Amino acid sequence: MAARPRERVRRDWPAGLREPRPGYFTWRNPENGKELAIGRVPLAQAKRQVLEALDYLAAGSPTLLERITGKEKSIAELLEQMPVSEKYNTAKSNRSLDKKINEALGGIACMGLTVAHCAKFIEDEIAAGKARSAQALRSRLMTVCNRGQQLGWLDFNPVEPTKKPQAKTTRQRLTLEQFKSILAVAPQVAEWLPGAMLVALLSGMDRDTIAGLERKCIGPDALTIRRAKTGVWIEIPLRLRMDDMGMTLSDALAACRSNVVSRYVVHHRRTYRAEVKAGSAVHVNRITKAFKEARELAGITGDDAPTFHEIRSLAKRTYMAQGNVDTKALLGHTSEKTAAIYADPRGAEPIRVKVS
Repeated sequence: MAARPRERVRRDWPAGLREPRPGYFTWRNPENGKELAIGRVPLAQAKRQVLEALDYLAAGSPTLLERITGKEKSIAELLEQMPVSEKYNTAKSNRSLDKKINEALGGIACMGLTVAHCAKFIEDEIAAGKARSAQALRSRLMTVCNRGQQLGWLDFNPVEPTKKPQAKTTRQRLTLEQFKSILAVAPQVAEWLPGAMLVALLSGMDRDTIAGLERKCIGPDALTIRRAKTGVWIEIPLRLRMDDMGMTLSDALAACRSNVVSRYVVHHRRTYRAEVKAGSAVHVNRITKAFKEARELAGITGDDAPTFHEIRSLAKRTYMAQGNVDTKALLGHTSEKTAAIYADPRGAEPIRVKVS
């Protein structure tokens, strides 16, 4: 059935403008069908408001040129154009972040993505009590939109004007006394755990580097490692000594030896099942879980209790107090800002005043 023709007096009215009652105007949004009140205003003013709204909607629709150049592509399609990191953990993290971005913004055209869209997406995450996640999502979305600009799908990056989320670190620092109490019960959890803890403390290595550390890295005088996260190569003398532990790095590496032949420094001592054989490397997640079990056995509990990664900060702080070790080089930090983060005791111990 053909639509009823407009009254002659309303033929110049913009699309969607209605007058349900004399002098009272509304407008139906053609994108979602919702009726919006304009109110009791002069007809000319009502027409002007509707025309402005229609112009705004038209601006968000891709032109023929924009469709040819790819600017009508969606955020979901842009995510498919993101390069995959060669680093396993980074790639895994990006997949998780991209999934969240796709769920919230995937259906929006690149040219239609606004600062308001991005701000709401980030602030919703903060409102859910996930400030750290909000930081990661903003950073990832910034990278995605930069890629959109490179492809010509975005004219500017709408993430840049958004406010950076602030997240307060609540994780406790690990003290040397706590480390020693955990070390004492570590053999009850896993035979390889004490050695892993000692190597982490004496070398300042992170969990990923320790998990993949091979015996061929141990030379006559030094341990040469490549940090898994940054790719930085570091040569650490085996004679490096931590006075508060009364041992050298060589002693810590010796604590990892067993009667099992293995290419890995930290390795399983027994076969548990088909996928966990004696001599195989210990997975990074298993290192984390084993340390947590030992920490709880030592009576150190709570949501903010220190993790295995905190051994890295403890190594830096202990060597700094000792005073004869270049801790920035030891931990493979390339900036003073990052080095300072690991040096911060976060209230776990007093800041010592050095007197020459």
